[in-house]
Amino acid sequence: MLFNSYAFIFAFLPFVLAGYAAIGRWSGHRSVSLWWLVLCSVVFYAIWNPVNLVIIGPSVAANFMLARLIERRLTVGGSEDRWASVLLVAGVILNMCFLGYFKYRNFFLDSVNHVFATDWPMIQILLPLGISFITFQKIAFLVDVRMGAIRNYTLLDFLIFVVFFPQLIAGPIVHYREMVPQFHAGSGRLEARDLCVGLSLFALGLFKKAVLADGIAPYASTVFAAAERGDPIGLVSAWLAAAAFTLQVYFDFSGYSDMAIGLGRMFGVRLPVNFDSPLKASSIVDFWNRWHMTLTRFLTAYVYAPISLALTRRRMASGKPMISRKRASVPAFAVLVAVPTVVTMFASGLWHGAGITYVLFGLLHGFYLVVNQAWRQWHPRWPRDTYDRAMKPLGLVLTLLCVFFAMGLFKASTLRGGLTMQGAMLGFDGVALPQALLTRLGGLGQWLQSAGVTGDFTSGSELLLRCLWVAALLLAATVLPNSLETMARFEPALGMKAVAPARWQATLAPGWAAGFALLMLGGLLSLNRISEFLYWQF
Repeated sequence: MLFNSYAFIFAFLPFVLAGYAAIGRWSGHRSVSLWWLVLCSVVFYAIWNPVNLVIIGPSVAANFMLARLIERRLTVGGSEDRWASVLLVAGVILNMCFLGYFKYRNFFLDSVNHVFATDWPMIQILLPLGISFITFQKIAFLVDVRMGAIRNYTLLDFLIFVVFFPQLIAGPIVHYREMVPQFHAGSGRLEARDLCVGLSLFALGLFKKAVLADGIAPYASTVFAAAERGDPIGLVSAWLAAAAFTLQVYFDFSGYSDMAIGLGRMFGVRLPVNFDSPLKASSIVDFWNRWHMTLTRFLTAYVYAPISLALTRRRMASGKPMISRKRASVPAFAVLVAVPTVVTMFASGLWHGAGITYVLFGLLHGFYLVVNQAWRQWHPRWPRDTYDRAMKPLGLVLTLLCVFFAMGLFKASTLRGGLTMQGAMLGFDGVALPQALLTRLGGLGQWLQSAGVTGDFTSGSELLLRCLWVAALLLAATVLPNSLETMARFEPALGMKAVAPARWQATLAPGWAAGFALLMLGGLLSLNRISEFLYWQF
């Protein structure tokens, strides 16, 4: 069941809200309300495919028992207890093997077959919904228990943290310490203000997903399908398709994040921010600080930081020079910055999907980040205002172009399709425009043809619509305030503080309510067309 479905909006969600309200009113026990959310979350997960529970259930139970054992060892042996560390390592290995089997088994065996000319058999494996999100949260939970940051938790605390349905299938990736205290502090009842803020955010997210993301999707899919067939694409069509897909992913995932935050807020729970207008970023480093922020946070804490710390200690022990603000040697930069960055982005690419295109996507962004960090280390020392005035606009354009180019790999289902798409973006297939358009341009069209632009039999009106879609959504993503900024006065997400009111910030006035109602209506009326769920495999 997806958030953008009639079954969820008109059946499941009202049923859960009504039950939560009734229990909160007549029971008076917060734990009963939380058990209701756990039960409904399990039903929500099982509706997609009941077998999911058979797969995920034992893993959840095993992690809870491991956490209990780690906690018991800490009670007996203190923070330095060796067996607590052994249990943690066993838990991490268990979770990674669980994730690896269901998500990466066939990818690994297929790669081995290609490299070593073997014939390991591929089998059909059911991929549990949101398996990466769930696995990462369980690993983070075990680490926090081992570090002594989580104590005195109950089975209910653990279950509501793992299976709370708003963040179950597409994130954000949350930590126990930022979620469970909110459930403890809550009243277990529906509050009118939380319900209004949550519904408003849900309406914004639904409109993004159902109207904007699904609306632009066909303009990307047709070109990428041609690339998979090996058809020549043309420079203009390739870049427009890559831009269209980038905007589709942006509004799809940010819309889903808005809906998740809105759903959590309906129950008085603030989920962390997952998107902060990443297409406004003026560098790749800034982009990843804004895009899928909870994934970046997790990878930084559990992949980048341990690698960087280990390499730093080794380099210090050997007496080799380190990186300072004033000067850095190339070897120090390569070891302490480039290596951890590339490994982390390799993990990011592999997290996104079991395929060579995802791995290359991650490595390409790793290369981008290394170049960006090198520029920060060695760029000319201009006056700050001069640097910002010159580089921020240029950085915005370069970042967008780099993101679009990498998306040529991310969307492709095969390496051949991805390379065909990126080759077209580099101009290997030449530049082509609809012949009818070139004819209408008259002298300008003749000049373009003399400069090497070829005419084809594609539709000029479709090209125009694609340009309008891309221009309109790109303008919205780079100029307009985002959903959480619009709702800022209500502190919609975890860590957000109320800011000074501005004219574009939402209020509880009837005019804003009518606007959100229209957005919800637009989203609902768009649910009858084909909708691609981009993040099912994560």
